[in-house]
Amino acid sequence: MISHDYDEPMLYFHTQAEGVMEYSTLFYVPKKAPMDLYFADYRPGVKLYVKRVFITDDEKTLLPTYLRFIRGIIDSEDLPLNVSREMLQHNRILEKIRQASVKKILGEFQTLAKNGEKYAEFYKEFGKPLKEGLYQDFENRETLIELVRFKSTDVEGFTSFADYKLRMKPDQKAIYYITGGSEENLRQSPLIEMYRDRDIEVLIMDDELDDIIISAVGRYGDIELKSVNRSDAVDDLKTDEDKKEEKAAEPLIQKIKEILKDRVKDVKASTRLSDSPSCLVVDENDPTVQMQSILKSMGNTNLPDIKPILEINPSHEIIKKMRGIDDQTVLEDASLLLLEQAMLIEGMKIDNPAQFVKRLNAFLEKAL
Repeated sequence: MISHDYDEPMLYFHTQAEGVMEYSTLFYVPKKAPMDLYFADYRPGVKLYVKRVFITDDEKTLLPTYLRFIRGIIDSEDLPLNVSREMLQHNRILEKIRQASVKKILGEFQTLAKNGEKYAEFYKEFGKPLKEGLYQDFENRETLIELVRFKSTDVEGFTSFADYKLRMKPDQKAIYYITGGSEENLRQSPLIEMYRDRDIEVLIMDDELDDIIISAVGRYGDIELKSVNRSDAVDDLKTDEDKKEEKAAEPLIQKIKEILKDRVKDVKASTRLSDSPSCLVVDENDPTVQMQSILKSMGNTNLPDIKPILEINPSHEIIKKMRGIDDQTVLEDASLLLLEQAMLIEGMKIDNPAQFVKRLNAFLEKAL
């Protein structure tokens, strides 16, 4: 028995190599993810043999870390029986076996992916570590990018980049995606209102790894991957009517900029909003809110103060009414509420919740 897993494997495959190098491998994918899959001190699942003599089951370099869920054995005829751990880490024979094994494993995953139901079962257990390979394994990135899956605004379950591409509009120039917290919040985010209205699919990336992974990938073939969390995501979708509305909102935008000052990087008219009066995005060169949170959780305390961009919806009734407000106090409160409600939607912390409630109550009192 290769391991102490008593369930039937989800997938298994055998290799017998002869010629310049002689070795055999037997790998399998367990039915369930190992308990220590996301532990830094995970137990590797591949055992190394030389001429059928057991050498080690504690060597993490036999396969890359994103394939740490693989279980099995490697049996080499060419390695010396007295091979040490130091020799293993720099051994050319073992490196070639590793490279060939990774290609074999990923090839088996490609075959499995043709069975949608079976692959969905596999991806539920092992999709997250597989995505890690996109920034760990540049050599096999093109294969891995075909294997990763994401949720979507247009389909149930998961979808691939290839299938998204088939559903793209004839004049669509990019694959759009949104990153952040929970799937439910992302599906209701103001950032995708315009895309929904124009029937443009957006990939829902609710895994905290996605921000790191997709920024490292950048493109799918010749198609750019665009984050709707960023300010430039709608530039290629603006109509002439959108540009007219943006221009009409310029005087109000200048007033809001003066009020918010150092709280935001910029204030812009938005064409991405339909139901909401405002939203927050980040500059194309700044990390997203989710990425900032990840960096802080990793102990990075030297992050610069990254300010968001506030976008307002020129066609929303609230914004239209703000254009006619002469009372500076009311205009200040309204501008701050636009910012603070957008911060709440993004999962950001409001600096002064008591003042937020006070402003909100003042507006409620007037409305009632």
